[in-house]
Amino acid sequence: MKKKKKLIAILSASAAVLVVGLIVWAFFTSADQKTNSITPGENILQISEDYVPIAQQEQGDNVYKKEVRIVNQGNTDCYIRVYADFSNSDVRSRSYLSNDPEAAAGSFYSAERSTTGDTYIAHLSETAPHWEFVADDSATPLAGYYYYTEPVAPGASTEPLFTYVKTTNATDADITQYDIMLYSESIQVTDLSGEAYGTYALAWTDVLSRS
Repeated sequence: MKKKKKLIAILSASAAVLVVGLIVWAFFTSADQKTNSITPGENILQISEDYVPIAQQEQGDNVYKKEVRIVNQGNTDCYIRVYADFSNSDVRSRSYLSNDPEAAAGSFYSAERSTTGDTYIAHLSETAPHWEFVADDSATPLAGYYYYTEPVAPGASTEPLFTYVKTTNATDADITQYDIMLYSESIQVTDLSGEAYGTYALAWTDVLSRS
């Protein structure tokens, strides 16, 4: 029996901060050939954030720290993916993400989720270690998520997906409350026969095709 572990964290990027968590256990099976018993493996994720909110948004560039990592609190190696998006598409179009701990001016990348259109210039996953993004308009069941390309061992965490967020308000009329939505999932690194998938893409494609 297999269920997916899901964790949702919603962060308000204005003075009011909203964080909502939902945990669903995920169980995967592994067979012991000597006794023919079946034991469950647990995938338990935690979204870890180092968040420093701004007092209030202003006209111009609004930069605040929000370092996002995913921690494997289960007892089996797993592949991890994250859905991260803005609650307001207009805000998303003028927001940028950086995984640079110094938040250098040239380290911010478009938060857009498509590879088409004038607003998509460069994407965060081009510089985030071990993270790859599959755009919303990609013709694949993997579309719309950030994927951690390496297996994450029990007790370990991913590299930061991003560390800083910047939203640009050209005028006072652009200033609006918005949320950043984070949703994380994990799957085991081996298939039902116990063979390693080898890559995150093979693992997720196989699991999603059977869900």
